Amino acid sequence: MPRFRRYYLAGHPVFVTLVTHGRNPWLADEASVRVLLASMRSVNAIYRYSHLAHVVLPDHFHWLFKPDDVAHLSKIIAAEKRDVTWRFKTLASLPGPWWQNRFYDHIVRDQDDFARHLDYIHFNPVKHGIARNPGAYSYSSFHEWRRRGA
Repeated sequence: MPRFRRYYLAGHPVFVTLVTHGRNPWLADEASVRVLLASMRSVNAIYRYSHLAHVVLPDHFHWLFKPDDVAHLSKIIAAEKRDVTWRFKTLASLPGPWWQNRFYDHIVRDQDDFARHLDYIHFNPVKHGIARNPGAYSYSSFHEWRRRGA
């Protein structure tokens, strides 16, 4: 099995994609999204980070955040997967595994790169044919960004 090296830069946001095992669409309902978001808050209490944006689709989610300690990035991802799994095992009768083993990540390099990834996150439901526009999809941070005037 290949060993991937991940390089992070302190003070830079990270764009992450986590995919469900076998693209199983178990993130398709509001209760599942609430569990995922609650898990993000729980993990943030352990490994501090600034939550910048997210979108949750039925079989994956995109997340943009800035870890307070860049060395904790992989720990944040592992804790998120573990916490969601524990919560779902108590709520649902879905058999595991729940997540793909790896995750995709990208260090956001500058403001233009940040804007591209923020747009990618918010337009992802449109790209996948789930919504006609980002405002029509409720499982994303688009509405929060709009409230802020962005």
